[in-house]
Amino acid sequence: MRARRWLRVWAPALAFVAWVLGYSAVAMSMVESWDERASAAQREQPRLAVTFDDLPWNGPGYSDAEIRGLTDTLLATLTERGIHATGLVTCRGIRPGAPFLRMWLDAGMELGNHTWSHRDLNSTPADEWLADAKRCDEAVSDVTGGPVRWFRYPMLHQGDELAVRDSVARTLERWGYSNAHVTIDNSEWLLARAYDLAMRAGEEAEATAIVDAYVAHLVDAARHFRKAALDKFGREADHVLLLHANAIAARHVGDLLDALEADGFEIASLEAALTDPIYSRVDEYVGPTGLSWIYRAGPLSPDDPWDDVAEAALSERFRWR
Repeated sequence: MRARRWLRVWAPALAFVAWVLGYSAVAMSMVESWDERASAAQREQPRLAVTFDDLPWNGPGYSDAEIRGLTDTLLATLTERGIHATGLVTCRGIRPGAPFLRMWLDAGMELGNHTWSHRDLNSTPADEWLADAKRCDEAVSDVTGGPVRWFRYPMLHQGDELAVRDSVARTLERWGYSNAHVTIDNSEWLLARAYDLAMRAGEEAEATAIVDAYVAHLVDAARHFRKAALDKFGREADHVLLLHANAIAARHVGDLLDALEADGFEIASLEAALTDPIYSRVDEYVGPTGLSWIYRAGPLSPDDPWDDVAEAALSERFRWR
């Protein structure tokens, strides 16, 4: 506490002196560090935003009636807990009249753009990819009745060439978008598929085991990236969790939220989480992989095998799926 008080009092003055002496880079680093530590000192626990990709629905084989019922279940759990979630829309799935998206809006949730057809920027010409994103922008804006502020890259692929990455980012910013960064990336999609198959086969015991693995995996992911942030930034950071609009989330997101809150996270909106100064850091990654912002933010993190190891373990456990 004494060190924190000293930091609050003297860091701005030391930064000013460094600036006067011409060490602008040092000064900016000091100010950034002070801002981040002061931000952390104001909170007792890290905040966690809950976001859902691939609205209106992720997963084949569901009728519109089933999607409506499961969406209602998911949204009821969120609203009962006072959670303001953000749903990122893959617009090719929008039904006439957008009934499922309107359910999200009626429940007080916010919608963002996840492109029209979920194309990979790393394997699509930038002009075609941007046209796809713009098409979805128009579709979501038509549903919301106003500008859309959040954008998330499919597969978190933001360009494997510097010129492409930066030009696309500038275009999205010019359109009024903020990047809906993800820190807690995970392999939830693998478990969602296994769950769907088990439920259709009537294998209730297997479905229960998958749900247990789903909660455990996401808690492990949250712990991993929480520690990664502590190691990298020297403090607790606010996080963004990536989920999908699917059946396992609809039925069991409450179990997951209970576990995450018991682990010390405070559930918050995406807007609130992204005020953490770590999201203002420079993106230093260019490459083929979709990465957590913890890895991408400067200084660039070394390769971390956790993601691949976790995915391989889940694939092995549920390989018959």
